[in-house]
Amino acid sequence: MWKNTLPLLLAASLVAATPVRAEQGFGNIVSGIAQSLINQERDRSAYTEAQRLNTASAYHNYLTMFPKGAFRLNAEQALEGLGVPIAPQPTYGGSQSAAWIEASLGLSRTQRSLIQRQLTAIGYATGIADGLWGTNTRRAIYQWQGANKLSATGYVTARQVTLIAQQAGPGSSADPVGPIAGSDAVEERLLGLTYAERRDLQSRLTFLGYRTAGIDGVFGANTRRALALWQRDEGVRVSGYLTADQLRTIRSESGG
Repeated sequence: MWKNTLPLLLAASLVAATPVRAEQGFGNIVSGIAQSLINQERDRSAYTEAQRLNTASAYHNYLTMFPKGAFRLNAEQALEGLGVPIAPQPTYGGSQSAAWIEASLGLSRTQRSLIQRQLTAIGYATGIADGLWGTNTRRAIYQWQGANKLSATGYVTARQVTLIAQQAGPGSSADPVGPIAGSDAVEERLLGLTYAERRDLQSRLTFLGYRTAGIDGVFGANTRRALALWQRDEGVRVSGYLTADQLRTIRSESGG
């Protein structure tokens, strides 16, 4: 009797265990899917907030939180458009690069213009105080750092910004700012378009038949291509960058 009963008991235990394991496996799958959806929504929400703020620190925060996020390329393109490093570049000793340290200050264009005027006032000519730090400004910063026995990198730190202001004196901020646009790329930066204005332009270009492949407020390759095609059809210089006059024309052509 025992010989016949034992196989039946073993078979019954296996049958009973299989649904439990299957149920557990299915539960793990469902849990994994739910977690994936939650992560996707967190990713999207974080990038949406970065777009709303449209600052270097906001995009850097997104990339820190989601280094492999769905919107990583968009955030990197936005940083390139703002003229700041995409990611920190560690150097020996674990310290971050001079460029990254300056970018983390989040200096506004007005603040950059002020620093340019202050440097010029103390004898380090930066050229036009337009808030765009090109070769002349970097050279001026480099020379000033060397003269003050600081590490000469051409990029400022928070302490150096304060020191420049102290050396320039209180009257340095009263000088008028006179930005002069050069290339179309520079003029577009001087427009200081907000995130909402960038999206509006993309919508208008799409309405006019020039597809930007998305209304995300980021002027990537597709938006540049759409602008270039519009410029070609308008008979103006083809650069893929927007000037103030062209912005007015696009708004007029698309209904004001």
